[in-house]
Amino acid sequence: MIHASQEQVTPKRTRASALKDKVKVRLALDGVGPEIAAVLKENGIEIPGASWDHVWPHWLIACDGDSVIGCIQVMPAKPVGWLEFLFTKKSVPYKFRVIAFRKLLEQGAGTLKMAGCSYVLGTVEPGNKAFMDILAKYQAINVGSVNLMAWRTPRI
Repeated sequence: MIHASQEQVTPKRTRASALKDKVKVRLALDGVGPEIAAVLKENGIEIPGASWDHVWPHWLIACDGDSVIGCIQVMPAKPVGWLEFLFTKKSVPYKFRVIAFRKLLEQGAGTLKMAGCSYVLGTVEPGNKAFMDILAKYQAINVGSVNLMAWRTPRI
């Protein structure tokens, strides 16, 4: 028998918690490679000639239903793992982008921790103060400046 003083109160769901629940982060399977490429392209990142056929197991995606709204590349290595290409679709409402951004960042870092990485490295575009401020909340420090270079792997 439950007394009136022992009744459990269900916390009232807020609009913010409902939005957070709508954004799901999952491991990207090979079939969503073109959608990841589209998110990157929308953010000004295009890698000519890159094959997006095989992205598993190195990408996480944020989804709103069946729609990919964000991505991050997770590259475990010891002692330092890498998180790169953290982007959300600019066409998605701001609140969804923020939620996806945070969930992807936290899940990526958690994945690296589970893989035994003791540090996370990633590049941040110069002048991106908003992202730097978010990373500062995670006690991230600037360890240098870089130029992000890309080249095709040699054909062997």
